[in-house]
Amino acid sequence: MKTILKFVLVIAIVALCSNVSAQTLKLAHININELVVSMSEYDSAMVKMQKIQKQLESEMETLQVEYRRKLDDYTKNEASLTDIVKQSRQQELVGYQQRLQTFSESAQQTLEDENNKLMQPVLEKANKAIETVAKEQGITYVLSAQAVLYKAIDSVDLLPAVKQHMGIKK
Repeated sequence: MKTILKFVLVIAIVALCSNVSAQTLKLAHININELVVSMSEYDSAMVKMQKIQKQLESEMETLQVEYRRKLDDYTKNEASLTDIVKQSRQQELVGYQQRLQTFSESAQQTLEDENNKLMQPVLEKANKAIETVAKEQGITYVLSAQAVLYKAIDSVDLLPAVKQHMGIKK
């Protein structure tokens, strides 16, 4: 029984190998970064990102100005302050430093999250267009041009076809 099973398995493997070698693989490459940057959706996403970034920078600047004002006030009046008032002001300054640090970290995370949220539909649209054009041209694999170490002269560059498919003139 085991001999028959091994024989059937060997025949199946040979049959699969002959099928794979009979297929012609057609490869293409694309610079997805160049494609995404040329999309109008990318421009819209970047405008939104810049608006969010400006808001966060403005808030950070407000916090920094307030901290500097408190620090300058403390530095000027330190000699005339009682120990308890000094300690209270020092704690207040430490609190401001912590707020600045927390806000900075939160702002960075917010920017990253917003970028991911805004870019996801752009990337999905680009990938869908690449898939559509690749199917139309009978491409088996599409490689990222950024990761390809060598490409032959006759290698198919899908970027122009995908841009045309998407109506991008750039």
